[in-house]
Amino acid sequence: MNKEFIVPTGKIIKEYLEENNISQKELCAKLGMSERHISNLLNGKTRITEEFAINLELVLPKVPASYWLNYEAKYRECLAREEKELELRKINLEEISKRFCFKEVFANLELTLYEQAKEMLKLLKISDFNNFDATYSNLEVNFMEDGGKIEPIAIWLNLCESEIEIQNLDLTDVKYDCNELKKALDKFKLIATNSDIKLSMNSCRKLCNKLGIYLVICEAITNSKVRGALSSYNGHPAIFLSGRFKTHDNIWFAFIHEIAHLLYDYDKKNTIVSFEQLKNDENENEKEITANTFARDFFINPEDFRKFVSKSNFTEKSIREFAKSQIVLPGIVVARLQHDKYIQYGQLAYLK
Repeated sequence: MNKEFIVPTGKIIKEYLEENNISQKELCAKLGMSERHISNLLNGKTRITEEFAINLELVLPKVPASYWLNYEAKYRECLAREEKELELRKINLEEISKRFCFKEVFANLELTLYEQAKEMLKLLKISDFNNFDATYSNLEVNFMEDGGKIEPIAIWLNLCESEIEIQNLDLTDVKYDCNELKKALDKFKLIATNSDIKLSMNSCRKLCNKLGIYLVICEAITNSKVRGALSSYNGHPAIFLSGRFKTHDNIWFAFIHEIAHLLYDYDKKNTIVSFEQLKNDENENEKEITANTFARDFFINPEDFRKFVSKSNFTEKSIREFAKSQIVLPGIVVARLQHDKYIQYGQLAYLK
């Protein structure tokens, strides 16, 4: 109902009374109610009740009680929305805008600051910005060095959730089975040999969907520092990737990292957020250490890698040959060598 045209229910009742030549005093007599109470009802000062609507139906038989009750509900909803709007306009929206990244989230939308505030509340699924801390206090965040702020992290998680049904197939008739995922791990590794990131991740998503898993790639929000997350949606596991650094090795390592969380740490009630790798892996928590180890060993056999680095022969040719023996792209090997400090960051980066 457009608030520009909505009026108190009592005003509409007055029009019907006039059409039927019934005065306010006569209505009081017919309903057995005081003139003061009827006056308050007709002037919108008192809510129309079910009892009044049913009694009015007997006085005006052509108009069902449901008509008055439905109109009254919409009228009261409109008043509540106007009150909420006034409440939002009273707070410092400029500060709220900065805290909740309005410019970044709504960059391509022509929305007023007030409209952006309303949309952000919907995105975060809270009724008031003061409720944010309490709502997201239980978010299981595995902070890594220089971890992000909680606001952009929460925003990113909700943006990812809003993309689930857009990026994925309907999984209503598909059941997630951990054992089936384990059987499909080799398929993921083969898909990762496609050097085209977009094509390989599209194939990865299709396989995930067949296994009852959602996969969303959504660019990170500034200061979130997120690499990936494992959540749940409609009873299915959901993997979110930020695509930070946008290189094949980073995106695939992040994906397998979340697969490890899915295999070892999955809990439908909790969301696990993973951040950029620590400069010192010793400071990582146990879950992250396990997931990182799984991802490293998933792509490169640890014993084979030990033998490879023992030769200290890190040429393009040797790396390509070793990568071929591990059924991975050379960039995966380069990334591992860089991370483990066998070569400098930037060295042989063209192979990534």
